[in-house]
Amino acid sequence: MSDAETPPPRAPLPQVRSRLPFDPNPFGRTVQRGTLYIYAVITAVLIGVAIYMHSAVGHPLFSGYVLAPAIGALWFGLRLFMMLGKR
Repeated sequence: MSDAETPPPRAPLPQVRSRLPFDPNPFGRTVQRGTLYIYAVITAVLIGVAIYMHSAVGHPLFSGYVLAPAIGALWFGLRLFMMLGKR
């Protein structure tokens, strides 16, 4: 590029839309609170299933029957932790 040439003009930046002054979903808090309870129940049930499969049924600790619900409980517990944390 020579000194005489000017660079092409830049495209304008997209404008950011402002947020609405109200929540468009009137059930937002209720649904969020419901998902917290559902995730907590699912986590507790999966922990119970993993413990039951290991202790009562007698599957080895690293069996798929024990690891699958344990991993699921870890995943739902992590999701629960992320939902409870501040954004």
